Amino acid sequence: MELRHLRAFVAIAEHRHYGRAAASIRMTQPAITHRIHVLEAELGVRLLERNAREVRLTPAGEVLIEHARGLVQIEERALGALRDHAAGIIGRLNISYLTLWDVGLPAEILAEYRRRYPAVKLELTSGYSQTNVERLLAGDVDFAFVGVAIGEHNGIAIRPLDRHELVLVMSPAHRFMEMESVPIDCLRGEPVITVSSGVNGPLAAASISWLTKYIGEPPNVVGEEPPDQMAAALAQARNAVSLMSEHRAAIARADGLDYRRLTPKPLIEYGAAWVRDNPSPALANLLQTVDDIAPPLPADVPVGSELIWVRPAPAAARR
Repeated sequence: MELRHLRAFVAIAEHRHYGRAAASIRMTQPAITHRIHVLEAELGVRLLERNAREVRLTPAGEVLIEHARGLVQIEERALGALRDHAAGIIGRLNISYLTLWDVGLPAEILAEYRRRYPAVKLELTSGYSQTNVERLLAGDVDFAFVGVAIGEHNGIAIRPLDRHELVLVMSPAHRFMEMESVPIDCLRGEPVITVSSGVNGPLAAASISWLTKYIGEPPNVVGEEPPDQMAAALAQARNAVSLMSEHRAAIARADGLDYRRLTPKPLIEYGAAWVRDNPSPALANLLQTVDDIAPPLPADVPVGSELIWVRPAPAAARR
């Protein structure tokens, strides 16, 4: 039995009229009559009795009708689900938060996406930028938040979303705490704890390069730590300093540390990343949500601030 024949049979059973049934499923009356003839011939029984006033089910038709309705409903649900999937209304997305991006846009973006597309199931995880890019390349996640300084990767699109200021974190007894803000060149020779290169090698390298530019020599790096261990390491070192986002620096006060702003103010960019050729309609809707929630960042940074890593201009723009 073909579903198209069963659909015709169900339509006639519901409307009790060939013409109205044909119109309900966008067919001509001769076409729907032909489908019933084919179905009856295939089954070897009469399903419908037709007279001048009405169409009635035969006993065989009564037996078949509920099964036919069930099969047609299953087809309709399947086709509806496929349409919803194609529109990105249902489906699944694997998303990875950025461990270092503690507050702000990620939660706002995903909350709005959930509001718009409640039937899409989100599988959430978290990781550092390097881990998140590796997950994207491996196909383990569809979308991830990253530090933009992770750099370019073949096939990966990165969209900057926000800028965060880095501040200088240290013991409250450090002499820099007597300053309202700390000029970068004062860090010459100072013991510095930096972020581990294994967490985000490009950002670690960019930070070292940026400090070197301002202090005139490579910084005196006395340790490398993952970001979640830097406060504890600073508390133990006592005389060392480190760069952290202001939000993380405020949290580090619980470990007995404090912070001062730097001059000029170093900024880092956080953003969203995804595989360029991912055809997922649900991902396309998420990217639209990102565009709606987070307008493009201004090209210029505030006066007195500087990005420690700037994305290279596209090849066409460099020519």
